Amino acid sequence: MADFVKRFWPAGVAAVLLMAAVAYRAIEPAPQSAAPHAGAAPGAGTGAAAPGNAGGPGTAGGPAPRDVATLTNEMGLELDASRLFELGFAGGLVIDQNTRSTVEALVNGMSDPPTEQELAKLERTLREGLPLEDAEKALKLVRDYRGYVHDVRQDMAPKGIPGSLAEAQRFFDEMDAVRRRHFDDKTAEALFGPHDRYARITMEASFIAQDATLAPDVKKARLDALRAQLPADQRSLIPDPQATEGTAASAVGS
Repeated sequence: MADFVKRFWPAGVAAVLLMAAVAYRAIEPAPQSAAPHAGAAPGAGTGAAAPGNAGGPGTAGGPAPRDVATLTNEMGLELDASRLFELGFAGGLVIDQNTRSTVEALVNGMSDPPTEQELAKLERTLREGLPLEDAEKALKLVRDYRGYVHDVRQDMAPKGIPGSLAEAQRFFDEMDAVRRRHFDDKTAEALFGPHDRYARITMEASFIAQDATLAPDVKKARLDALRAQLPADQRSLIPDPQATEGTAASAVGS
């Protein structure tokens, strides 16, 4: 994503990319893989894996249920779905952006809509692999995220690309309202907060960079101020327009 933004900056596609990053991430197919959290507490998800799914197709002539009880990581190893959730060292399910990635992987690994066999197997696996209270929290996150994805598809996907800063800000506000239907404030902040703030800042920068009415020094000052609000590893999402233009000019000259 970062490389794609920088490559085309500021050619008018930053708003498109941000819209995709925030809204369409929830509806685009994702690889059916995930990796366990490096910081998982010892003993996290140590229960026995659920037995293999022998349920067959969910309905006559319908798709066969997918094995959502196990996911394959980047190394080709099958992982018990319960091991993808992190437990704190003092106990309790950890909910953060990594949790969001785990839930996304599970939701995207199901059929659309999920079969009863898929849901039952995932429920059984999480309850066997996590403490009861944490398993219930994990299952609720999966259910809530499925509802969120449904509403994003229905309410946000049909909207056009924001054509102004004001329209883009309304878009982000509406996305936040959709999330609040399904997650309490604390959970929404843990799952989406940092990503949403970075996207809002980068979106604002994209419109500033394209504003021909701004003097170069004013534009640079405003972009520098926005860049400073990002963590060091995210600041390259707002490249210096002068440096970008110089690179482009050199490429044309060669």
